Amino acid sequence: MLVRKTVAALIVVLLAAGSAAADTKIVKLTHIDGFTMMGQSQAPDDKEQTTWIGKDRMHMNQGGTATIVRLDLMKLYVIDHTSQTYNVLDLPVDLSVLVPPEMQQMLAMLQFDVTVTPVDEYKQVGEWKTRRYDMTMSSQMFSMESTMWVTKVASFDPAAYKSMYVHLNSLQPGMAKAAEELGKLEGLVVEQEGVMTMMGNEVGTSEKAISIEEIDPPAGTYDPPPGYTEKPFDFMAQVQR
Repeated sequence: MLVRKTVAALIVVLLAAGSAAADTKIVKLTHIDGFTMMGQSQAPDDKEQTTWIGKDRMHMNQGGTATIVRLDLMKLYVIDHTSQTYNVLDLPVDLSVLVPPEMQQMLAMLQFDVTVTPVDEYKQVGEWKTRRYDMTMSSQMFSMESTMWVTKVASFDPAAYKSMYVHLNSLQPGMAKAAEELGKLEGLVVEQEGVMTMMGNEVGTSEKAISIEEIDPPAGTYDPPPGYTEKPFDFMAQVQR
């Protein structure tokens, strides 16, 4: 399950940039190929991902789960729609405190070296004019090569977005560092294709934007849903979702 979560986190982190004006709504389709790892088969995974970005807050919803960053409160909310529960964590999150001792070695193995390289190649993706960026990621357990097509957003505030995106990925081992490097992208990824290699297995990933719009968010977008129950954070339970 940790492998699946890590692959999914790599898809998530490829949002890579955004807007800090009032407010940006991004809808994407994400895909992870099926694979078998250590005798466990994982079916292909397709999700619709909706992200809201405000001046000092961010909400990413992937169906059964959601994560909310509130810089004004310095809080991270992790929401499980299936059980109608949520966790609250103080920012910045310190994984070394949250991860049990038996997982610390795995945590070290999931630290990534990430390189993002702009390429002088351009193409039209849907309604967006884009530039190509190539990315490589590597750790002791994984490596990934990805091609991203990035469009500039007029109201883009890279400093504010980068801060929120690092926090958004702070519960995924190795992802905070990846988010730092991906903060170099000058715009928003609207199309991406990549291949991850894990223990000799190749896993294809992709994402594509359906829509990007400036729109007022519904009331409560950046808060846990009414009626949900707060629970203490459990790292192992988070990994197994």
